[in-house]
Amino acid sequence: MATTDDLIAGLNDDMNLELGTVIRYTANACTVKGLLGHEARQLFLEEAAEELKHAQFFADKVVALGGTPKVELEEVPLFTDAKQALEHELQHELNAVNIYRGRIEQADAAGEIGLRVRLEEILADEQDHAEAIQRLLR
Repeated sequence: MATTDDLIAGLNDDMNLELGTVIRYTANACTVKGLLGHEARQLFLEEAAEELKHAQFFADKVVALGGTPKVELEEVPLFTDAKQALEHELQHELNAVNIYRGRIEQADAAGEIGLRVRLEEILADEQDHAEAIQRLLR
């Protein structure tokens, strides 16, 4: 069974996942070129704002559960080719979907019903992001 400490650690991971996405989207919006460059830029800038809200939620929830947000970001790859950037981000979005499915189970096990509901909303957002990227790549 998941402990509160396990949940806090997972939510910190989720916060870092979302912060990394904000940084990647913002940076790649500036560097992508090519036929999809303008569309990718628009998508990245719009989605970055939503990802930042997710990160803030996770940080707030960590504190509400008695923890401290711990920022640990990975190096950000930059792309000039819009298709490569979109393919890279699609994999990150699909990964986030899988992670949040597991986090929902963890929230259930910890009796965190409100967290479960918010995670389901965030999961739906991530699925929407993946679908938007897939549409651009078709």
